[in-house]
Amino acid sequence: MLVGVAGRLSIMGSILQVLREVLAGFWWMRPYLRPGRWLLLSVVGCAFVSAPLEVAGVGLLLPMLIFLQGNDQARRELLNGRWLHLLPDLFPGRSDSFYFAALCGLIVLALMLKNVVAYVGANLSSMLMSRCGDNLRRSLFQRMQLAPMRVFEEHKSGELASVFTAETVRTVNTMDFVLGLFQRTSIALFMLATIFVISWRVSVAFLVLVGVVAMLTGFLHRRLKTLGNQRSHLFMKMGGRLIEGFAGIRVVRATHSQRHQTELFDENSSGIAAAERRATRIAGGMTPVTEVLGVSGAMAILIGTYHLLIVPGRMPPENLIILGFLLIRLLPLVGQLHGFLGQLSYNFAGLKEVMRWLQMDSYPVRSFGNQSFSGVTASVRFTEVTFCYPNGKVALDRVSFEVPAGKTAALVGASGSGKSTLASLLIRLREPTSGRIEVDGTDHWEFAPESWHRGIGVVEQEAFLFHESVRQNVCVGAPDASPADLAAALQIAHLDDVIAGLPAGLDTVVGERGTMLSGGQKQRLAIARALVRNPRILILDEATSALDNVSERQVQAALDSAREGRTSVVIAHRLSTIRNADLIVVLEEGRVVQQGTWNGLAEQEGPFRKLLLAARDVHLADVAG
Repeated sequence: MLVGVAGRLSIMGSILQVLREVLAGFWWMRPYLRPGRWLLLSVVGCAFVSAPLEVAGVGLLLPMLIFLQGNDQARRELLNGRWLHLLPDLFPGRSDSFYFAALCGLIVLALMLKNVVAYVGANLSSMLMSRCGDNLRRSLFQRMQLAPMRVFEEHKSGELASVFTAETVRTVNTMDFVLGLFQRTSIALFMLATIFVISWRVSVAFLVLVGVVAMLTGFLHRRLKTLGNQRSHLFMKMGGRLIEGFAGIRVVRATHSQRHQTELFDENSSGIAAAERRATRIAGGMTPVTEVLGVSGAMAILIGTYHLLIVPGRMPPENLIILGFLLIRLLPLVGQLHGFLGQLSYNFAGLKEVMRWLQMDSYPVRSFGNQSFSGVTASVRFTEVTFCYPNGKVALDRVSFEVPAGKTAALVGASGSGKSTLASLLIRLREPTSGRIEVDGTDHWEFAPESWHRGIGVVEQEAFLFHESVRQNVCVGAPDASPADLAAALQIAHLDDVIAGLPAGLDTVVGERGTMLSGGQKQRLAIARALVRNPRILILDEATSALDNVSERQVQAALDSAREGRTSVVIAHRLSTIRNADLIVVLEEGRVVQQGTWNGLAEQEGPFRKLLLAARDVHLADVAG
């Protein structure tokens, strides 16, 4: 017995816990939903207005029943009541049939007003949901733009995309269910208050009935919550698989692995469908279960009322009819409330997922400064620069060297030695754990973001191009570039002939990731993108390592032109590309082990000479002379 009671209390507690979590979630998210607050107040106002109108339509049935009894004394007392005296005041001396028709008209008017208010409320609610969805997507995108790089390294693109699609929709649905729950609860409370006025005993009995139904269906809410979490995980997994499958379609087709990819997708999609089917069955079962239990309980309440209150004369007989009407109108509301609670349990996972992403840390932790960056007049100096990943791994350990203004420094070393990490620190994609990077004695963190990034140009190993025109790809980050700036960048990047051969010239769409261009053309377009802003610092991260010999010579010629007059940091995989560098810095396991010129380092026994010998063995460098 005690175990059963404890179980029921646990189920009720879980339902209340869901409500508390949902309301707490929306309270936390209110800054992101604030642009829709007046719509929210309007929807709540409509709910408050429609509730008494709903009760009024049912409540006016009692005067109708009194009129139908044919008791003149009762009719006179009724028309002299608190509100209905307005009828004889406005229409004195009319017949009972007129007043009866007037009561019928009032019922119709109340129901019409209720439905008009409900219609307005539904439209306002739709506008509110649309605006909230828009606000959430915008807030999430802005938060993603400020997220640390590790977020994009640790999660698939499809997982991030799923947050913007599936999870924001579920969050908006959750809010819609909360409003529906509030609206139905308002009407139910008004009806319950009317029942309490007629008989407090009946209202207590009805509350007991609602509690019993809630305890019997509570375990279904917990099951829906579990299915909601499962669906959220599967949708994020499917999003990642979609992005990977489409981005790697060349590999899929070249290896003839379409069947394997299809099987993986089918398995994921089937899991989502199974979770949704189970949730639909459970949610759909709540309505008939609650309806059968509710109607049975309501009939039991009416039978008890008849024997305990009507027969002994403690209640007028017509009140039993009114109670029957109220209970019959109230029971569907109770079923809808349980349905909304079930949907809240199912969709709450989406709200939690959106909250998790909105709560993630912003980058940088230490704010950037507001100084203007106008170029390098003395040098770029790395002083005791150390960087550790969140897992504790040391990527750079007290790295120090200096690049004079207008000169080129080359970073060489084996994979994993810290070259790209050093470049990402200079670009300010990451923040040094300790140490400083100074430009003319000023910590590069003190420059305003727009000013700093406009003053640096970056060309990476794999040129990322957007599915836009050549012009738009070159002018990323520099939408105000003049035609002269664009022409100069294209000329330095040796792209004039390429542009002339494209069907629409600069307005030719290059395809997703630049599929319409060759590897060398994409790299040269990336060089033009870096140069269109006329940067003072140029960062080249293994810009030719993925190219064939012919393309490499073309791109290298463009890079040599690009470096003229600029302070450059070059990450080199092919040593032949850095023979003319003013400074070569050799890295091993995140430390500087050698630095100097090509000739000086080539004559010394050490890591650089070993790299040269290895390069000669694979015909990547010519060290003769």
